[in-house]
Order: sequence, then C-alpha cells, then structure tokens
Amino acid sequence: MNCTVGVVRTRLEGPKLSSIPVPPSDMGQNLRALLESEVGCDIMFQVGDETFKAHKLILAARSPVFKAQFFGLVGDPNLDKIVVKDFEPSIFKAMLLFIYTDKLPDVQEIVDSTSMCTSTNMVQHLLAAADLYNLDRLKVLCEAKLCEELNADTVATTLALAEQHHCAQLKAICLKFAATPSNLGGVCSKYYRCKFQVM
Repeated sequence: MNCTVGVVRTRLEGPKLSSIPVPPSDMGQNLRALLESEVGCDIMFQVGDETFKAHKLILAARSPVFKAQFFGLVGDPNLDKIVVKDFEPSIFKAMLLFIYTDKLPDVQEIVDSTSMCTSTNMVQHLLAAADLYNLDRLKVLCEAKLCEELNADTVATTLALAEQHHCAQLKAICLKFAATPSNLGGVCSKYYRCKFQVM
C-alpha cells in the first residue's frame, strides 16, 4: 500500500484587524510589595539600629554570595538573622530594593530629608555593596549613574572607588574626564585645596 500526503501552504497577507496590547511586566512591583509586606520572610538583617526582613530564595536567586551563605556547602539553611556591619542601613535598603525590583532606587526614597547623603555618595556606597554581594547588574547601573554625575568634586573619589572595585570602564572615564583640559584646572585646584586643608 502506498500513500501520498500532500501539504498545501497558503499564506494570507493583509492588514491586521486588531492586536492585543501587552502591558509591561509588573514583576518588580509585585516583588517589592512582597518585600514591604514581609509576608513569608525567613531571614532578618540587623544593619546598625535598623532591621530588614527578606526572603532567602529571592536573595539566593539574585546573589551568588547569598546563595552560598544560605544553601552552599558551608552555608546554613536554618540561619534566620544576620548582622551586617559593612554598610549603612540606607545602603542595605537600596540594595534590597534592587534585588527585588531590578531597578536602581532613587536617593529620596532611601534616605530621609535630614541626611547629608548625596546621590553620588549613596551610589558610590551602593557600588561597593554590589561588588561585595556579586550583583553585577547593580554594579554596572551604579557605574553608569556615577558617570552621569561625574564632576570636578567627585572625580577623585569615583576614580579611587573604580580602582578598588575593578571597574575598568568607570576608571577610564574618570581618567579621561580629569585629563580633559577644560576639567583639569578644577580637578587640580580641588585636589590641592583638599591637600592643604588636611595638612
């Protein structure tokens, strides 16, 4: 017995009569709401005089450091409290918000109105936190923000930070900024003014 099967392909071209709009993802908003509600939290962080509750699985999914700390060979899955001494509470809060939302938080939503913390200062500390917890996207977001805010007052500290945390692109941009003739005078006068104030 022989069978022959024929396939007929037709393609109708024409204007689409309608389309269904797809809304943007609201996963970040939902995860932020979960963080803020503290529902299902299984880890608490003591940072200075503030405490932050979070979810181990979300932290482990976003940071290899947290993954190793909670579920690695030397990690402790029963751990329920960690004291963080490396960062100010506002910086740790900003890092948690990034972990849950994948966005760089605004300074105004992190620090109170009486704080002397500037946007540049917060982002510099946040970059250090990102490096410590292996949050590569946060680190790059911080580098980009520091590039936007680069000026004669911030270039020296930003350059030192870039060197310390192995941010090659940020370092190159700082050096290029400082070497530009129009910026060189401001950078040098700022350096000498600081140097003589210390002496």
